[in-house]
Amino acid sequence: MTPTFFPSSSGAREALDAFFESFGFTADADLSRLSAWVLGTRGQETLDAVELARARMEDWLSGVLGAGLARGGALLSRGRAAFVLSEAARWGADVLTLGPGEVPPELTRALRAAVPVPAPRELPAVMPEQQLALWPLGELFRRWWRAGEPDVSISR
Repeated sequence: MTPTFFPSSSGAREALDAFFESFGFTADADLSRLSAWVLGTRGQETLDAVELARARMEDWLSGVLGAGLARGGALLSRGRAAFVLSEAARWGADVLTLGPGEVPPELTRALRAAVPVPAPRELPAVMPEQQLALWPLGELFRRWWRAGEPDVSISR
């Protein structure tokens, strides 16, 4: 049986509930277990509780998804997306309270497959020169005429 824990500050509990709801957890028992996982037996201020929850989730995600995902500081956002896309919350809060090495292999595979690929950065580039056909009917006639000539591309 899992002990139910409610932080001394209702603001901290609401903030933690909102944080873990963004991962797809909705059951009150799961949210209570996750609050206990983050805070242990001590109460925290709201801001400290959310920061502690972020740190715990980043540690868990880096253990499950691998340290290579942590580049660029996007571990939490990409991990949250993978968690939601793979519907990992249906496994319950017990999955998070286990260590990363104890996560079922099928969940690990589902999470790794659901990690979104980041888009490449925008870089300045030169637009290729475009050709303008001033007389479309003449261009059509030219292509038709050149189609009859052997070894000639009609696109030129």
